[in-house]
Amino acid sequence: MTSHSTPAGRQRTRAAGPVIGAAAGLVLLAGLYLVLAPWIAGFGGAGVLALSNSLVGLVLIALAIARAATRRVRLLGWVVPVLGAWAAASPWLLRHAGETPPSTAALVGNVVAGVVVVVAGIAVLTREN
Repeated sequence: MTSHSTPAGRQRTRAAGPVIGAAAGLVLLAGLYLVLAPWIAGFGGAGVLALSNSLVGLVLIALAIARAATRRVRLLGWVVPVLGAWAAASPWLLRHAGETPPSTAALVGNVVAGVVVVVAGIAVLTREN
């Protein structure tokens, strides 16, 4: 018998549902922002950062949609906070001497989106376990 078959387990699962749904929604929105950020925030000549944002954003969107569609992606839950941390740190880690640096809006946008994804990912991980 699993903990979900007991009344307390069912209550815990129902209580976690809205939090997990909201967290998946935040991850989806942050992923959309990361994909669109090169055009919204002005990345200048930071092509590597724009590519990184697009890839991370697309993966976050796919994970958020998969999480909303099925509970079977629970094992991939640790990927979301890692991708969020990457999004927050990537403007500094992907700087190249020959490129025009990204705008302040790009830096702030990446950090905010990354922190939102990390917090949402941790919320999902703690609610599911």
